[in-house]
Formats: sequence, structure tokens, C-alpha cells
Amino acid sequence: MTFAIAHLPQFPEHSADRATIQLSTLSEDLIVRVPDPNDIPPNWDVYPILGTNTEEPDWEGLAEPTGVWDDACDDMVKLTGIELRIPKTELEKYLNTEVQLRYKLADESSLEPCSEPLILFIEA
Repeated sequence: MTFAIAHLPQFPEHSADRATIQLSTLSEDLIVRVPDPNDIPPNWDVYPILGTNTEEPDWEGLAEPTGVWDDACDDMVKLTGIELRIPKTELEKYLNTEVQLRYKLADESSLEPCSEPLILFIEA
């Protein structure tokens, strides 16, 4: 199971599967947006990863929930506009090289599907 490629709102002109990241234009973190609409269940977590190996990535970011509990309907409600962050200091390790960015999902059953890769080229 794979999901759509992440979007980078700070670099809106990037192509569907590649982006050049100019570190000089980032003040702090690179923002990674999970596309809407998506087929992600509302009771999962999502987090960014860097590297080619999805099972053992070079770097894993902090997880964000994909939904919140709604007392009115007594169920989980899916969130939209989910944003993940990659610290600029992590991206500096890939200066003048390419790295694959994905978001990965986790649920209680240890199922961990991920998105298709977005190839980042990191420039100063």
C-alpha cells in the first residue's frame, strides 16, 4: 500500500516527484504536507523519513496524528492539512546530494505503509 507524494508548501513550484531545496531560503524547518484527500485512516500516526530504505531510514521525524477524537460523533475524525517538519540541520547532511523523502504511517498493528518518494536535491 503506497500513498501520494508529499508536497512542500515552501517550494510550491516543485515538480511531482523532484524538488530542489535551497537551505539559504529556510529559516528553520522544511515543512512537508501530507496531500488531501487521502486514504489514511484517522486512527494512525504519520511521520517523515529520509533515505532509500523505508524499513531502516537514515532519519525519522516526529509523528503526528492523522485524526482526533470527536465526542459529538463518538468516533475518530480525519485531519486535513497535516504538516510534518524536517529540521534544516538534518537536510544540511545531504548538501549537494539527492535524498528521498517520504512520509510513513503507523498503526497499532505495526503495519507501516509509506508514500511514494519525493527526490530532494539539497543546495546551499
